[in-house]
Amino acid sequence: MASNPMQRKARNSFLLGVFITMIIAALVIAFLLYMMYQQKAEKEEIENDKVTVYVLIKDVKSGTNVATKTEKGGLLTSELSTVEVTRKAAPETAITASNYSNVITENSIFKIDLKSGTILSTDMIEESGDKTQDDTREQEFNMIVLPTQLQENDYIDIRLRLPSGQDYIVVSKKKVLNADEITMWIRLTEDEILTLSNAIVEAYQIDGTLLYATKYIEPGLQNAASVTYVPTRSVLQLINSNPNVIQTAKDELAKRYNNSTLLSGRTDIIDPAVTSVGEEAQGNVSTGTGASIEAQKQSRADYMKELETKQSSTMTTTTK
Repeated sequence: MASNPMQRKARNSFLLGVFITMIIAALVIAFLLYMMYQQKAEKEEIENDKVTVYVLIKDVKSGTNVATKTEKGGLLTSELSTVEVTRKAAPETAITASNYSNVITENSIFKIDLKSGTILSTDMIEESGDKTQDDTREQEFNMIVLPTQLQENDYIDIRLRLPSGQDYIVVSKKKVLNADEITMWIRLTEDEILTLSNAIVEAYQIDGTLLYATKYIEPGLQNAASVTYVPTRSVLQLINSNPNVIQTAKDELAKRYNNSTLLSGRTDIIDPAVTSVGEEAQGNVSTGTGASIEAQKQSRADYMKELETKQSSTMTTTTK
C-alpha cells in the first residue's frame, strides 16, 4: 500500500531526529568519558607529584636542636610534623621523608628563628659544633655573671675581663641546658673544664676581675669565637697528660697555645696580675666590680620573676 507523501515525510523526519539525537548522545557520552579520563589522569598525576615534607608545628629559636636522640637510637622531632604537598609547592631544598635520615642528625640545629607552619629546608639547618664526645660532661656554674635575659637553649661565650681592660674568651659557643637566677648548666669537654677552672681561680685571685657570659644573637648563623684565654703552664701540662682529654683536643690545644701572641698575653698581663696579688687579697673583688655583679644578679632575678609571672598568667588563661 502506497504511503501518503506527508506520512512518509513525517516518518523520515522522525528517523532523522532519532539519528541526530543518537549522534548527539554519543558525542555527550564520549565527552563525559573523556572528561572522566582526564580528571582521573590529573588526579593520578597530582598524587604521583606529591611529596612528604617536614613542617614546624611551633615557633623555634636559632640554635635549637632539630631532633633529640631516643633510647632506641632513633631521632625524635617534637617541633616537626609531616604533610603532603605538591612538588611545585615544596622548596627545592625541602627536607622530605626520603632524605630526612641523611640530613638530620642529633647535632642538627636551626640556623635562624622560624615560625610555625614553615616547611623545613636544608638551608635552614646546620651541624652544631657543640657535639657530644667521650669526655663531655654536664657542668653546673654559679660564679659566672649571667646576661639578664639568658634562657634555656641560648648559646654563650664565657669571658674573663681583667682590671686593666684586657678581655679573654675562655670557653666558646656553649649551649645553655638550663638556667635560673644565678646558676647555669652547660656541657664541657675535659680540656674546657680544666681551662675554665683555671679562669675561675684567677677571677677570684685578681682584684677587680669579672668572669661573665655573653649571648650569641643568631647562634645558627654565627660561628664560634676563637678562644683567647691561655691557662697556666701547670694546667696546660695537666691537660696534656690527662688521659681523659681526647687526643684531637690535645693537638688542637697544642696549636692554639703555641701561638706567641696568646702566650705573651699570659706572660705579660695575666701572670704579673696574679703574682702581684697578696694572700689576703685572694678571692676578693673590687668594690666597683662587686657592685656591678650584684646589680646584674638583681636584674636577672627580676627578669626570672617576670618570666614566672607571664607563665603563670598563660597557664591561668589556658585553664579558663
